[in-house]
Amino acid sequence: MANPRRPIRIGNSSGAIGDGPDQLYRLATEGPIDAIFSDYLAEVNIPWRALEMKEHPELGYEQSPLIQLRWANAAEELAARGIRWVHDGGALNPYGLYEEIKKYLNSKGLLDKIKLAWVEGDNVMKQIKTNLTSGNAQGKVYPHLDIPGQTLNDELKHSNLEQIVSANAYVGMRGILAALHDGAQVIVCGRICDASPVMALGAWWHGWSLTDWDRLAGSLIAGHITECGPYTTGGNFCGFRDIFPNPGSLDSKFYDLGFPIVELAHDGSSVITMHAGSNGGVTADTVTAQLVYEIQGPKYLNPDVVANLEGVHVQTVPNEKNKIKVWGVRGSPPPPTTKLAVCYIGGYQAETSIFAVGLNIKEKYESWKMQVMRKLDPSKFTKIAIDLYGNGADGNSAQFNPQSQKECTAMIRHFVQAPTEKPIKDFMNLFFTQGMAGFPGLCSSLDFRTSIAKPFIQFYPAVCSQGEVSMRVHLDSGRTIDIPPINERDTEPFNGQVSYDPASRADLASFGPTKRVPLGTLVLARSGDKGGNANVGFWVRDAEAWPWLQSLLTIEKLRELLAKDAYGEDASRPYRVSRFEMPHIRAVHFVIFGILEDGVSSSSLVDPLGKSVGEYLRAKLVDVPEKFLQGRDSEASKLEPRFDGDFLPGRP
Repeated sequence: MANPRRPIRIGNSSGAIGDGPDQLYRLATEGPIDAIFSDYLAEVNIPWRALEMKEHPELGYEQSPLIQLRWANAAEELAARGIRWVHDGGALNPYGLYEEIKKYLNSKGLLDKIKLAWVEGDNVMKQIKTNLTSGNAQGKVYPHLDIPGQTLNDELKHSNLEQIVSANAYVGMRGILAALHDGAQVIVCGRICDASPVMALGAWWHGWSLTDWDRLAGSLIAGHITECGPYTTGGNFCGFRDIFPNPGSLDSKFYDLGFPIVELAHDGSSVITMHAGSNGGVTADTVTAQLVYEIQGPKYLNPDVVANLEGVHVQTVPNEKNKIKVWGVRGSPPPPTTKLAVCYIGGYQAETSIFAVGLNIKEKYESWKMQVMRKLDPSKFTKIAIDLYGNGADGNSAQFNPQSQKECTAMIRHFVQAPTEKPIKDFMNLFFTQGMAGFPGLCSSLDFRTSIAKPFIQFYPAVCSQGEVSMRVHLDSGRTIDIPPINERDTEPFNGQVSYDPASRADLASFGPTKRVPLGTLVLARSGDKGGNANVGFWVRDAEAWPWLQSLLTIEKLRELLAKDAYGEDASRPYRVSRFEMPHIRAVHFVIFGILEDGVSSSSLVDPLGKSVGEYLRAKLVDVPEKFLQGRDSEASKLEPRFDGDFLPGRP
């Protein structure tokens, strides 16, 4: 490309439903911007929308895009400035949301100024049901995404297929790209991949081909880093006290954080930033935190490209505030399959909690659990979880001489699932029939709404052939554009993620005297979920500490740190763990398979999204070399710019 265009500036206005209601307007008005993308979908709200459509088939889309579009005069600003807006708010009914947006723009006199489009093709429920009922005559088998040998066919062969409420293939950027080339300004999608809007906008702006693997891979990672909104500007960041000193004070400005902007260059490299004057910060560490979040190994899979993360660089742009360069990502052809998210009615569930206070917390908990379990027939339930949380949960007495009752209170949480409502009702009745005979000081909330049985959705992550997925773009002119399936010759077989411990481990004693402190004193981390798996990435700021971290955090060491959480119901079989390294950002990454049970829509855990796994592990005591602790407080160091001296503007 002889004269490449300047980088396209793409802002993110939402990382989840309800996020940043004012951000579409603010991104459009607080600085230069070419396009905005929004991510409203997750594995949790697809089931919500599926249940919603059982009662209200005209719904099934998210309301957040309408809230953002109606905020102040956001719609007028998009029209006046020619800003593109691409999002997945259509969820299970993109046409329904398209019609609502069209109606609103018409009421504002903007329908002739903003060209609309919507993209379909991700909803494959009808063909999945057909294939499952055909006895696999055509060889349509849908393997589990993570569990070898398990298939959707086996999971549902004894079930009523009418229990399936949604089946969506994760589709890529090509429908969006076609709409952009046709001049569409606002594009409504369903279950596209989170980074697909950024990839399509980059390809449209710079004129990339569909086989520009390195450029597409760079844009994929740029989209991944920015798709969670304020996660990139200081939200959910373990080093938050460095960005927000005295975080409980209004003076810290730990509120109304700015949302990220990616300046995506023609070579696929990017600079992550935000509008000047925004609260929060874009640093090498906030970007690294989002980079290691919710990935599944060294290969980041996408329907349009595979990005190899082992060579990624994250570096501070010299003499620039809130500007971080990301480069070094390499791409290769996509796999011949894509992720398939199937949701079906799993039964009924309910939960409630009681509290134990003061001394002998463990004995109080164990006595209560025994009394409850002796009254139950476990065969009538698919899940019974009675778990102790909080002060005294380690089996020791609660804090002696507490200064308030809150300081010595632990929660006993009850979570149950069953095929029908009756076992749930019987379980909850136990609180009334034996509560008076329970342990001393037993108390509970008097709000019993969560104890009422309600249906829950079982989420099943599978894979399907990309050849089964085609898209169609609907333009407001009435014209449609058919997007055929990806050609198999443009794919590359995927044989699984590699996993490895360090090729050569340094002798930990060689780093000198140590001090036993929480891992988080030196090490940063971010964790998240993908179905039933949790991922967690660890990194250090100092190059000198990298060999220590690399040698310390082996697969067995991670299991040691997880302790009891390294095992499921079978205490003799630890969860499968995979590991890889990103040496240029001094990071070690793990996936813990199955630790979140069956995933967010049906997990019994209080953290089914895996958000706190990293923080739990940072609290574990390890022997840290004293030389790395000099000048650090008890939890984290002050931020230092990451600039290794080999930064070259425009370097791929």
